[in-house]
Amino acid sequence: MRYAIIENGVVVNVAVADEAYAAEQGWMAAPDDVSPGWAYVNGAFTAPPPPKPVVPASVAMHQARLALLQAGKLAAVDAAIAALPSPAKEAAQIEWEYATEVKRSSTLVAQLAPALGLDDAALDALFVTASTL
Repeated sequence: MRYAIIENGVVVNVAVADEAYAAEQGWMAAPDDVSPGWAYVNGAFTAPPPPKPVVPASVAMHQARLALLQAGKLAAVDAAIAALPSPAKEAAQIEWEYATEVKRSSTLVAQLAPALGLDDAALDALFVTASTL
């Protein structure tokens, strides 16, 4: 039978043992899906939340454009760039038209995000989505 080895309310390991040995060790009977990292509170096992996706530092420009299209924001990019003051407008236009990648930390992203209604969390989600396209 499977038993969970628990320290401070968290499963640190799972072992197969006989009931007497497991009882001697203080191990708890565990369902088949329990694994290290699960919580054990008040006699119940709980799976940990899924890990947060890693926000990529950059994505290819075509991925960025596809993600903006999916989010319904692509059409607003040209207007957002046109609204920038010179020479930032011209620099943003060159980057938008000719860059092969978009960096999450770039000036272009920082300039366009507010005009597109994107806060940091929305930008992170957009980059995560873009990295899958």
